[in-house]
Amino acid sequence: MKEQTLLKIALITSLLGLLILYLISGNIEIKEKDIEKITIENKDEFVKLRGFVNKVIDTEKVTIMEIIQPQQMTVVLFKDKNETMPIQQGNEIEIFGKVDEYEGSLEIIADRLRVVR
Repeated sequence: MKEQTLLKIALITSLLGLLILYLISGNIEIKEKDIEKITIENKDEFVKLRGFVNKVIDTEKVTIMEIIQPQQMTVVLFKDKNETMPIQQGNEIEIFGKVDEYEGSLEIIADRLRVVR
C-alpha cells in the first residue's frame, strides 16, 4: 500500500472514532440514587443525589453538609476546585460526586453541586 492511502485510512478511522465517542458521551448519564441504596459496594462510584441541607459547616477550604432525603449523609465540597455559592440549611440541592468512606461511615465527595431551590 502506498503511504498516501494509509494516511487517508488512518485519518478517516480517527474521525469516525471521535464521532462515535461524541455520540456515546451524549448518552451517558449518572442515575439518581437514594441514600438508603448507597452501600460500601458503591465506594469510588459516581452518584447523583438530591436532598435537603440539614446542616452546613463552612471553613476556608471545605464545606461540609449533611443532607437528608429521609436518611442522612455527609457531603464534602472542596472549595479549591469549585466556585463557592451560598448554601443554607433548608436548601434543596443536587449533588454529583464520588462515594467515599471516612472513619467508618460513607460520604460523598462532591464534584458538582447545584442549588435547586
